[in-house]
Amino acid sequence: MLKRLSALVSLNDVEVELLESLTFEMREVTAGEWLWHEGDSAESLLVISEGWGCSARYLSDGSRQLLATYLPGDILGIFELLSGIRRNDVSMLTDGRVCEYSYSSIFTLLTASNRMRSALFVIANQHQAMLAERLVSVARRNARESLAHFLCECRERLLEFLPDDVDGFQLPLSQQDLADALGMSTVHISRTFSALACQGLVRRHHFHMVILDPQRLAEMADFDDHYLNCDKRILATNTPISFSDSAAAEWLPSMSHESKGRPSAEGDEPTASS
Repeated sequence: MLKRLSALVSLNDVEVELLESLTFEMREVTAGEWLWHEGDSAESLLVISEGWGCSARYLSDGSRQLLATYLPGDILGIFELLSGIRRNDVSMLTDGRVCEYSYSSIFTLLTASNRMRSALFVIANQHQAMLAERLVSVARRNARESLAHFLCECRERLLEFLPDDVDGFQLPLSQQDLADALGMSTVHISRTFSALACQGLVRRHHFHMVILDPQRLAEMADFDDHYLNCDKRILATNTPISFSDSAAAEWLPSMSHESKGRPSAEGDEPTASS
């Protein structure tokens, strides 16, 4: 938790001490182990310390849609802080370790520090943005673009923790996992990897992935990492930024010029039937 939040904000001594004082349970987990099921009562956050995990929705015919992949440092369960119910099934893809923090201790954290509250909000926003990009891949990108975008995203996320070996990394997803994530068949996944390899973009051996030409791969996928990042000025203070603050005006999108004086197009006004 400390390492993940420190990547977003510069924590002061009091905040570091608060994080270190939080009680948590560290436990070993194995590949295929369920962390929770859809509909379970939600009472804690999990931080993946080691290993990879995933969330999925299972349909009545036995098929599934892989919604997200979780890497070391990812925080799971933020969305359920208020609902109290798990939304999806979550399991481990590899052996690893997880740290579990009760929601009561997390609420203490949120009450004590605006910056840490903002950091958790940013992480939740990143998860939502990745889900949106996955939807675009499934619906609009072709097979090569979709797989290339997924690989670029994994590489960018790993930059935070593996800067020295970012072009070569473990990708512990089977062809079935990738097919369920990207809306393709396993045969299509295999053919797409072969096509990318023939273009000199990637090399894959079992679960080890090497991106040979990151720039060309990103261009193929039209990959822009902005959705994974945030303007850290938002988190630079422990006091919420006022909307009237001059510093906020630099990065807050101004919509006033778009709404003022805009002529009404035909059909803009609601009718009685609508």
